[in-house]
Amino acid sequence: MAENGDKTRFHNSDGGIEVIIAFIMAKVESTKSRAILDEVRSLDEVEEAYLIYGAYDLLIKCVFKTPEALSSFVVNELRKVDGVKDTITNVCATCE
Repeated sequence: MAENGDKTRFHNSDGGIEVIIAFIMAKVESTKSRAILDEVRSLDEVEEAYLIYGAYDLLIKCVFKTPEALSSFVVNELRKVDGVKDTITNVCATCE
């Protein structure tokens, strides 16, 4: 965990780079879900992405260096993917 006590940032195993791990859920147009999944998976920040059942359609795992990078990704990239209708972002409180 970061020395500043910020529980949303962690040191990775490569020597202390802090990161923010976020799981983002997205509602998408059902007729485009596979194409949207493929496009989301191609985004640099995305580590994993899955189609899911429930209130949301996609579960997306991303890693960021700053809160600003997270915000920029959601607003300027993810929400601009054609067919993404709504998102909710969940930031990890622990990496254990």
